[in-house]
Amino acid sequence: MQVKMLFKFLVLGFVAIVLMVVLSSVKGLELGRKARLEAVRHDIASSYAGAQWLAGPVFAVTFTETWSERLYNEEKDSWYDKEMSRTGTRLFYPQTLSYDTTMQVQERYRGIFKANVFQTRGHLKGQVLFPALETLAAGKESRIEPVSARACFLFGDLRGITRVPGFTWNDQALEVLPGSELEAIGQGIHADLPDIEALFGGTFAFGMELDLHGMGSFEFVPIGAENEVRMASDWPHPSFTGEFLANERSVSEAGFEAEWSVNGLASSARQQLDAGGKKRLQRLGVELVDPVNIYAMTDRALKYGFLFIFITFSAFALFEMLAQLRIHPVQYGLVGLAQAVFFLLLLSLSEHVGFGHSYLAASAGTIGLLVFYVCHVLRGLGRGLAFGVLLGLLYGVLYMLLQSEDHALVAGSVFIFGLMGLVMLLTRKVDWYALGSRAGA
Repeated sequence: MQVKMLFKFLVLGFVAIVLMVVLSSVKGLELGRKARLEAVRHDIASSYAGAQWLAGPVFAVTFTETWSERLYNEEKDSWYDKEMSRTGTRLFYPQTLSYDTTMQVQERYRGIFKANVFQTRGHLKGQVLFPALETLAAGKESRIEPVSARACFLFGDLRGITRVPGFTWNDQALEVLPGSELEAIGQGIHADLPDIEALFGGTFAFGMELDLHGMGSFEFVPIGAENEVRMASDWPHPSFTGEFLANERSVSEAGFEAEWSVNGLASSARQQLDAGGKKRLQRLGVELVDPVNIYAMTDRALKYGFLFIFITFSAFALFEMLAQLRIHPVQYGLVGLAQAVFFLLLLSLSEHVGFGHSYLAASAGTIGLLVFYVCHVLRGLGRGLAFGVLLGLLYGVLYMLLQSEDHALVAGSVFIFGLMGLVMLLTRKVDWYALGSRAGA
């Protein structure tokens, strides 16, 4: 390899490094815009309501346990009986629990940034069985006196309660009050249960009409022995979340419907509540995602930026050597810079129009500019158009890779293999030693 050609390759390597720095700057800008979007969503949540979840009812029974304990008095060398007492709280959970809700979704904007907020209207019902009163005792000779009993509900964000819920207990309407016995776990409300003495050993039905609003996601904690949950919404792009998959679900352009059936043996939510809820409670639910996350798509596209520059430089080098042209490193740099600006155009346009339209506009503009420029650099309309076809193929393949994340690796591998095969086919009869001698002459 002649010194002159080696020096040119070193210069082109330096140009490629500079262009990678430019791509990194575009990447930094994309991250900044993404952070701005998250800040806007946080701002909307602070004045509306954040991600929402619901757990309840959990029935908290507070009681006093009294017993007689025999103690020894060392000074008098005698035994005596002393009455002892303690106050405790035991949590009870529904035998059956069903929740049926509908969700309406709206888009809230701050400038060009948006967040998905929702309003739900749901009905919760079920039955609870209280054991015999003596089961609360820690000792066989203890006496139990119930103090209070509450039906407690926990929420992800209390600001999401749009109106006072209506809670019924055996067809009796009860007043719903703020706070609960479970403040250490989360924000909540409660209803005081009547006739505490009559609770134990009986089965009771309950129900609640509950309207909630929030942003981004809505989840339900299955705390019953048997849980049935149904959600329906007009949002056509759900992402089902949590530790339990929906038994049945349907998604269409008109929205989605999903149903869950969870057995208490499969859920650890009750054990987590009994332990104080120190860990995140197991949940099921849905997240309202956008069909196309422009920042995620742009980020994925930027990962192929180096490949774009490498293929473009390789094509230029082939034209230069096979057609015996002289292309200055500055011309390489301008073509590579146009490739980098493509990603900037893609990011900026996609914030205002759809990603697909943005991609089409940015790629068409970039290809048109480069074909016009390359026709003069390569000294021929045919060569410029051939270069444009290569770019069109490159951008088309990239778009397919972005749309099919699951098959991106195999598609990209096949594309690279095809390009390598094309280069080997075109250069199979090239005498590289003679080519190097002419370049150094």
